[in-house]
Amino acid sequence: MKEIPLAESFAYPVGKQETLTAAKDDKDEWYQALKFGEQDHLGEDWNKNSGGNTDCGEPVYAAANGEITFAADAGAGWGNVLIITHQLPDGTEVQTLYGHLQEMLKTRDEVQKGEQIGKVGSANGRYLCHLHFEIRDRSSRDWNRPGGGYSTDRTGWLAPSEFIGQRRKRDR
Repeated sequence: MKEIPLAESFAYPVGKQETLTAAKDDKDEWYQALKFGEQDHLGEDWNKNSGGNTDCGEPVYAAANGEITFAADAGAGWGNVLIITHQLPDGTEVQTLYGHLQEMLKTRDEVQKGEQIGKVGSANGRYLCHLHFEIRDRSSRDWNRPGGGYSTDRTGWLAPSEFIGQRRKRDR
């Protein structure tokens, strides 16, 4: 089995990494339209402050070093989805999921933190453009697959902004 690249730090998957926050109307141009846990949401939905489809085609970046382990059109509710597996310094593995991509720029192999992997899109035109972003650990029942995006049982899903905040270095 191929060794997963070490993920020593994490960054947000959109916007200017050095200033990104979850608040709307701040200077970084991005906000969380739907937060982790709200309405049983298993991730965070990131939108540009300018609203509507103004974020369509915006760059999506790998949150950390890792290996792409899933890349496909996952159907009507998801559109294009990438999943990247990351190995933390303690040997633990987590996955990041990037959903509703307009385009996947890379569909296999290793990625580096901050590398552009796709573009913000919608679920095959079903919703306004946004990035659905999840972080999971191995206890997630949807390891290596998209899953449902919503559930009252959040076992194995981690709050993305909290996780990144604890593992963030301001180098991109």
